[in-house]
Amino acid sequence: MELLKRYEQYLINEGKSQKTIEAYLRDIHLFLEWYNKQTDHGIETLQQFELNDYRKELERTGTIKTANRKISSVNRFVDWLYEQGIIKEKLHVQSIKDMTPLEFKGLDESVEKKLRKEIYLAGNKLHICIFELLRNTGIRVSELCNIELEHITISEKKGILRVRGKGDQWRTVHLNKTAREAIEEYLKVRPKNKGNKLLIGQRGALKRNAIDIILKQYGKKIGVNVSAHMLRHSLAYKLINNPSVAITTIQSILGHRHLSTVAIYTQTKQKDQEEALESID
Repeated sequence: MELLKRYEQYLINEGKSQKTIEAYLRDIHLFLEWYNKQTDHGIETLQQFELNDYRKELERTGTIKTANRKISSVNRFVDWLYEQGIIKEKLHVQSIKDMTPLEFKGLDESVEKKLRKEIYLAGNKLHICIFELLRNTGIRVSELCNIELEHITISEKKGILRVRGKGDQWRTVHLNKTAREAIEEYLKVRPKNKGNKLLIGQRGALKRNAIDIILKQYGKKIGVNVSAHMLRHSLAYKLINNPSVAITTIQSILGHRHLSTVAIYTQTKQKDQEEALESID
């Protein structure tokens, strides 16, 4: 469709990644398929009640998470239609509220300590550096792989990491003492003349699959399936549950464009519920 091609070009101009663009277009294609079955009129006649009907369809046929993702995609598309003058009124679909507490996706502190112990016992400076960077900064595994030597600034009592996140957006993340020490120790043994990427393995710069393999081999020793994303969730959970840390600070650390996205980390452990209820006499 010509309209979808125009929208695709708009997303490209916005600097969206190819993966993100493909996801948006899939969602919009499904929406337009549904819309065309409801009416013989073109998209320029779109009405609010039709968007509300589509929301009900999504709520009926899929999970709340999937439905809300599709609703977000449709809202972006509808905003673009309005900006282009294709529709005359500004329309919007409300997301679906999920009252179910989010399941904790990180590592319990005791498990994280066991994992850390195994990594330190092995003594591989590269692996320690990987673990401590993920554990202490909450960066995504893709961001970890993209770190170059020039992105790191370390002084005696301070450290800064420049991170290239989604959509090529840059942010600055503080390096605490543990992260700084892990980096400095690794740099002492890091292979020379192997390019600018920080993390170098036997075959060159590490990619995300190599990071996953490294973490899983240690997780296997303690009987836990471990991923980089779990360490990101673990840090976020600690920050969310620290009353002295502002939610805008957490947003900045984790590199989320929208404050509302931080809500995915407001997770509840079964232990949290138990402690809350046991505290009541």
